[in-house]
Amino acid sequence: MTTPSAPVSVVQKQLDAYNRCDLEAFVATYSADVQIQDGQGKELCRGHKKLREIYGPMFADNPHQFAIITNRIAAGQHVIDQEEVVGRADNQRRHAVAIYKVQGDVITHVTLIRG
Repeated sequence: MTTPSAPVSVVQKQLDAYNRCDLEAFVATYSADVQIQDGQGKELCRGHKKLREIYGPMFADNPHQFAIITNRIAAGQHVIDQEEVVGRADNQRRHAVAIYKVQGDVITHVTLIRG
């Protein structure tokens, strides 16, 4: 049995916090200046403050949501997750691909492609 790489461990820790709707544990997996972009390179979020502004209300409004990873690829500093989010208040399933860049023990960049 092999142990997961450090980047995979960080991304999994982030996913676990997301699935618990634990805002502070979720934010702690990101660098202070993390940048999240969409598939076209448009900035969606930068930094811990903005993460809290976006994810705090989302976690509060959707305490039963969780993400299911349907495919994961890891290469060097990058982890690519294909995911499905279920359990939102509106009962809509959401599909996305998240490409994480991990440096040390934090996520420094995310490209989020929503389906």
